[in-house]
Amino acid sequence: MRSRLTKVRAMFAVAVATLALTFSAGVASAGAEGATSPYASQAKQAGLTASQTSALQNEVDRYLTQTGGKQVAANVIDLGGKNLMFVAVPGEAHPRDMTKGALADPCASPVDYGYFCAYSGINFTGSSIPMYSCARYRIPWTADGSWINNQTTGTVANFLDDSGVSRWHDGGALSWDDDAPWYWVHWVKNC
Repeated sequence: MRSRLTKVRAMFAVAVATLALTFSAGVASAGAEGATSPYASQAKQAGLTASQTSALQNEVDRYLTQTGGKQVAANVIDLGGKNLMFVAVPGEAHPRDMTKGALADPCASPVDYGYFCAYSGINFTGSSIPMYSCARYRIPWTADGSWINNQTTGTVANFLDDSGVSRWHDGGALSWDDDAPWYWVHWVKNC
């Protein structure tokens, strides 16, 4: 009798937890739709279709969950301070300028001098994280990507694992890797 009561209580707890998660996801989704309306119009002005806008917002939302940042434009995430992430429309090689130059991507070709740039795709494509200030930057990607170190001559970037331990460093600026595995890299300290 006691073990049956324990099983019933456990099943009830799982049901309540599932219901709570479903409700909170619905509330978060409703809140996110309302919060993105200015960004949806920005995407439309940039020439995105409704399906591209939706796909872009889904990508931004995924990165927001991984990085804890704040969306500041249709395809730009503030990672804290002046650290930004530029998100490419899914299926496109590079992030579009949807802010009419107000937030220019220093990782656009050619990479601005003084930056370390991480890319979600190989051959310097996909979403990008420009790193200028000496800091530790979260890398949300787990597939192969790429990077360019165009900081001051000799500045070395360190690639850290999930424990924050530096497992590898580049040869110093100017250096790059057009096909780099991000699966083990959780952080880059650009200096």
